[in-house]
Amino acid sequence: MRNWLFLAGVLQLSAAGSGCVSDLNDVDPDGLDGAGGDPGDSGAASGGGASGSGTPAGTGTGGPAGTGGGTTGSGTPAGTGGGGPTATSSSASGGDSGACAGVEDTCRFEAGVEIDCRRRFMYGVNYAWRDFGADFGGQTRWSQVGISGKKSQVLADLRDMRAHGVDVVRWWIYPRFYGDQITFDGQGNPTGLGGTSVQDILAALELAEQAEVNVMFTLFSFDGFHKTTHNPPNGLSVWSMGPIVADAGRRARLIENVVRPIAQTVASSPHRHRMLAWDVINEPEWAMTGPSLHGGDPPFEGDASKFDLVTHAQMEALAKESAAVLRGATGAPVSVGGAAIKWGQAWTRADVDFYQVHMYGWVNEWFPYNKPLAEYNLTDKPVVMGEFPSNMAGMNVSYDRFVSDLYELRYAGALSWSITDRDFPWSSAKSAVKAFADKHPCETRY
Repeated sequence: MRNWLFLAGVLQLSAAGSGCVSDLNDVDPDGLDGAGGDPGDSGAASGGGASGSGTPAGTGTGGPAGTGGGTTGSGTPAGTGGGGPTATSSSASGGDSGACAGVEDTCRFEAGVEIDCRRRFMYGVNYAWRDFGADFGGQTRWSQVGISGKKSQVLADLRDMRAHGVDVVRWWIYPRFYGDQITFDGQGNPTGLGGTSVQDILAALELAEQAEVNVMFTLFSFDGFHKTTHNPPNGLSVWSMGPIVADAGRRARLIENVVRPIAQTVASSPHRHRMLAWDVINEPEWAMTGPSLHGGDPPFEGDASKFDLVTHAQMEALAKESAAVLRGATGAPVSVGGAAIKWGQAWTRADVDFYQVHMYGWVNEWFPYNKPLAEYNLTDKPVVMGEFPSNMAGMNVSYDRFVSDLYELRYAGALSWSITDRDFPWSSAKSAVKAFADKHPCETRY
């Protein structure tokens, strides 16, 4: 397995993103709702958004209907997990243990994330799912299979990404707990992985190997904090993450019964080197309330009518406790997919190895993407732009100019949104994605 390292390079955190699905009972029948800009109302995923009747809202392609222009949207672990290497060099401070001393890196990108003694500009796209909430574990009620049951379709997607310059694919595992992927007891406590979760994680890495791409797995999303709903027999019982994350004992069960088995499964794969990095949770700020703990950031103001909100301290605990297990089992670096730079200090003490920023038009209006990172006071670790619109909707800048500016500003990477989002068509974006990779063929490839 690769030795996962990395140094301090650059900075930043959050800017709002996309990639979510609205309430199960708030789905547009034709799957085309969602004008963007309203956290938590990005519409239904075409492959996973469910109506109250329990049927999928769309065609099964998995693309969310919202524009992504503002989605809304931690037990003490121990041990190294399932036989994976113990991390010896990755640290929250970004320090180098010296394991790569003397190793020549002819493609070195100084501001990048260093993995296996290769420091690169982490370049690629968000998948982020083919069928929302079903890719890992499946959803039998809606006749949706996991990755292991749709290998040919997923492999075709990944090969298309690779052919157009993609090296890193950000891929969501459990955005919401309404599939078969996690088992629960009667009180809503997670008891283990269910459905085809293990087979699907292994299949994803196998397919990544075949397509010659690398993966950043995103474990959870703020979407998972939608309030618990019970709608049998036609619908689903959907447990909220909120009460689990808010309670230290229940959170420990989530870490031990869900996070650790995922990490152990990755560590057990013969293709585990394809899993470059972890993202604990997508845009957690949308599921938070109350004051920020750090840096004078403004308070968090999640929508309490939709979500079971948690405090900054509780979400930070999820990030820290997950990071310890993920890094311990696999050695891979860990981040949090923050939602907006106005909360730029939120995850600076969460034991992450690099920061992740999301950028859409409404963010850029107040927090310009081309402002030097030092002015956002996040200079201690590499910063990956984890989401931005592939068609640059609302950004008033071309794809090439945007990504080239990030490169010159010493961001650590750029992952556009999204292969399956119909509002940001991949078909029209792929040539621009490839053009930048062709200009930097060495620095953009792990």
